[in-house]
Amino acid sequence: MNRLMIWAAVCMLPVLSNAQTTYHIEGQLPTGHQAVKAVMSYPPDDKGGEYKSDTALITNGQFGFSGKIGRPQLAELNLIMPRSKAKPDRQKSSDEGGNMKNVGLFYLDGDINVTFDREGMASYAGGGNEQKAWQYYGSEVSKRSKAADENTDGIALVADAARDVIRNYPDSYVSVDLLDIFTQAAINPDLVGPMYDGLSKRMQQSEKVLKWKPKLDKARDLVSGNVEAPDFTINDTQGKPVSLSAYRGNYVLVDFWASWCVPCRQENPNVLAAYEKYKDKGFKVLGISLDTDRKLWLKAIKEDKLPWRQVCDFKADQGKAAKAYEISSIPSNVLIDPNGKIVGKDLRGGELHDRLAALIK
Repeated sequence: MNRLMIWAAVCMLPVLSNAQTTYHIEGQLPTGHQAVKAVMSYPPDDKGGEYKSDTALITNGQFGFSGKIGRPQLAELNLIMPRSKAKPDRQKSSDEGGNMKNVGLFYLDGDINVTFDREGMASYAGGGNEQKAWQYYGSEVSKRSKAADENTDGIALVADAARDVIRNYPDSYVSVDLLDIFTQAAINPDLVGPMYDGLSKRMQQSEKVLKWKPKLDKARDLVSGNVEAPDFTINDTQGKPVSLSAYRGNYVLVDFWASWCVPCRQENPNVLAAYEKYKDKGFKVLGISLDTDRKLWLKAIKEDKLPWRQVCDFKADQGKAAKAYEISSIPSNVLIDPNGKIVGKDLRGGELHDRLAALIK
């Protein structure tokens, strides 16, 4: 388990009634473990405020927490070691979270036993449906991580695991908590839309989901084929002006990237593969860099062997095209049809190939 899994569920959603969730946590440590207390942190509600922290002393290798909460929440439990008398200011034990040692992650939902082994790794027993869904997510991430290589997109990996959780636990808070990852910035409707549709009606009507649902609706409308793509004119690598309108009559992927953006550079081979497959069927790519250094921009184009035209006004996210398309992060792209209408946004990995296959026969 890693820190990505914490981030993957820290955004919580509210209960739909005044019901309370009762929890009882029992913890056990092996003989000789040096921890003196356990600290459990969790969001007390869904307002996005400070986490609440509860502390329990460890006696004879045991500790416990009990209470009630509005709805099941993801809690992080840390075992605290005694401070070194010899080096009190430098005490930074790797046991206090390094490689997730002496750290527990679980949903406050029913009765849960947390057992630490001699290496400080936690295992869990018991809990309700939310804890089962959370452990299922952990096993899916672990399985995919073991099969991944250096070119694997971390976000895509999490998205695949989240889809499986939603498919198997559509009425779970865990499903919504995982879905929240993909709603914090600009929403990719092709990614978030199917996940949202897979939630139960109860979860779709939760307050948290209702807050970002208008963003999803707007994103879906944007790629519906009814929105005109804003035109722009920016100079290419030779200093010649290039206008988006010159691509009318073709499918064109307007690809926002930068030489310093590692995920962008990792995605370039995927875009290149799509280009090679569909370039003879009316598919074009126009690269728009958010670089501010011309030399680094040209160097990256050469290194990544990008054959399509590239433009840049060296104004980063304040450039003409970036502002027109409200680009807040990269990599990002917009797929435009032959009539100049937007039909896709933020298509990465297999999603880009699937969308092109559906549009270009």
